[in-house]
Amino acid sequence: MLEFGAMHSFLISPLVEIDGGFETKEALDIAIATFALILLAVSLSAYRKTRMRRLLLVSAAFGLFAVDVLIRQLDDLVFNVGAQTSQIVVGAMEFVILLLFFLAIVVRD
Repeated sequence: MLEFGAMHSFLISPLVEIDGGFETKEALDIAIATFALILLAVSLSAYRKTRMRRLLLVSAAFGLFAVDVLIRQLDDLVFNVGAQTSQIVVGAMEFVILLLFFLAIVVRD
């Protein structure tokens, strides 16, 4: 015969989400997006002081990185457009981010 605790867990656990807090992936995504926004602000501030065009490219890359994390989170929580569509969008954004960093390195002011 099942113990009371085991029976309680068996009946209640599917109905009540006991582990309702943030998941590790969500917490990391929040930290990544926050850090990307901080780097965006720092690089825009540096651009205003130096007027180096490459800093605008770096700023755009950091901004897109934050948007990338936002799109992944919104797709998981709200849109649910499908794994293949979100993978294509996220993959394309990551390519553009890398391209912007590359251009920031090779562009001369």
